Amino acid sequence: MEIVPHIERRAQTIVAGLLLVVLSIAPIGCFVDESYQPYYGRVVVRSSQDFRWIDGGLPQTFDPAFAAAPPDTDLVRAIFEGLTDYDPRTLAPVPAVATRWESPDDGRTWTFHLREDARWSNGEAVTAKDFVDSWQRTVKIGDLAPHTNLLSNIQGARPTSAAERPATKGQRGRQNQESSAAAKLRRDSRRFGVEAVSARQLRVRLQSPDLNFPALVAHPIFRPVKLTDEDTLQRIGPLGLVSNGAFMLAKSGTDRVLLERARNYWDKNEVKLERVEFVGAKNSEAALTAYRAGEVDAVTNSAFEPLALKLLAPYKDFRRETYGAITYYSFNLLHEPFDDVRVREALAIAIDRDRLSQDELGGATEPAKKFLPEAMAGSKEVVAKAELLEKDIERARKLLAEAGFPDGDGFPTVKLLINRNEQQKQVAQSIASMWRSVLNIQTEITIKPWDEYVAAMRAGEYDIVRRGMVMQTTDELTNIRALFRQDSQSAESDATDQTGGSASSSSVANGERSADQTPPIQQPIQSETDALNELRAIPLYFASSYALVKPYVSGFDSNVLDMPSLKHVRINTNWREPRAADLYPLK
Repeated sequence: MEIVPHIERRAQTIVAGLLLVVLSIAPIGCFVDESYQPYYGRVVVRSSQDFRWIDGGLPQTFDPAFAAAPPDTDLVRAIFEGLTDYDPRTLAPVPAVATRWESPDDGRTWTFHLREDARWSNGEAVTAKDFVDSWQRTVKIGDLAPHTNLLSNIQGARPTSAAERPATKGQRGRQNQESSAAAKLRRDSRRFGVEAVSARQLRVRLQSPDLNFPALVAHPIFRPVKLTDEDTLQRIGPLGLVSNGAFMLAKSGTDRVLLERARNYWDKNEVKLERVEFVGAKNSEAALTAYRAGEVDAVTNSAFEPLALKLLAPYKDFRRETYGAITYYSFNLLHEPFDDVRVREALAIAIDRDRLSQDELGGATEPAKKFLPEAMAGSKEVVAKAELLEKDIERARKLLAEAGFPDGDGFPTVKLLINRNEQQKQVAQSIASMWRSVLNIQTEITIKPWDEYVAAMRAGEYDIVRRGMVMQTTDELTNIRALFRQDSQSAESDATDQTGGSASSSSVANGERSADQTPPIQQPIQSETDALNELRAIPLYFASSYALVKPYVSGFDSNVLDMPSLKHVRINTNWREPRAADLYPLK
């Protein structure tokens, strides 16, 4: 998922006056002498299992297919349950509607076994057919569903290509001569690869093997909905909503959304919260004020500028985590000399990512020396130190010389395309300065408003382009494919579309060629190791997520996907603030 302008602004700007509000409502001593006030604002322990949460706004959709980001995705995960869920700490897939799963062929076919006691809020059983119907519905919704691409590895879930469209009369004559085996193979490739073997058994066939598929289906878009005979492509609204999660919708208003513990949920005895209230806040200042006054128990998805982060950092209820959102520079491999991996590596290791994050970005990001955050399940494979993209001036100069450009002699001016954004401008200028000082290479930075930026990518009018992506899963294959758009069928569709029409979503996303050019033949990138070897892009930095959580709240775990689990949240009604002597013992 591309980080579009309004999402970027959330991570890099703050509503005017936030810092003034912080300073005006808290004595300066609160920021520097934390031995007297270890937590930010009032701590009034609740006497009931009611959790109030400001999550960047109020949910705008209740439909798993249309939930793009928090708070929508957080609400969907609370009221709907999929085959699996994430362990909120480790992000490993854990049983949910499915009690177990297996793959007899190394990840190409998966069978999920559903529990007998999974129920909808109306008391009906959750069946394998509910998943088949829900996933088919998402595929039919197509691009209107923001994360439909996560289903693309399922057989038959991709849009049909020109080769798969109904044949003309002349073509039918030739096709009649083909073997029945070949015709069956084509039919099988179009058949939707999700089957209800029985009410309690779901079988999924994938295009490419994926050993981490059980983690992928924990994403909200894979959660089932209870469909009726009406138009199933319409958005599901709050009126008469039927769900199958740990919570169910109780009220939906203009200033709050209230959930209650679901009485038909199979694991209801493990759910401690009785009510969850999503509280509306006009802006970040209002959210901070409400938290300080003790009116809410948690604040997430609010923007904080670097100085505000430093002021909040000493408090023990302030949290910061690496977030699975990456900013990176992608190469146009059709332009020489960027088709040479030695050139790409030289440019990549000439960048000082630590300095970039600390100086240009005020310490609010994490340097990205590979493509996936360390906490991602798919990246637990040990990456050798030599494979990390550390700054290495001598090697960068040697590689550039081997590619035929000693001391940058004869190297063309790099055309770097970025979208109009002050922070991205500063980052681009800093990187251009690094390339100039280390490699003696000049850079021409082109800054365009969003629509023109996208059009320039479609036309291939760049050597290097700034890109961004929010990772939706811990699934390594899915994340790497999204980064490099190595979807074989989409690539084939792009290569054969020479009609001058609009480019496909894959070509728009990467901007790797103009509409009348044929992309170079390349092997798909299937892992982070492949990505680090090929370096078709340069990772720069990961975003950070921030939260304020009252100390009497337990189970509200932060993670790289920014997906806390309400099912595990509890209010410790007996919590007492530790004494200063216990917190800060004399040495």
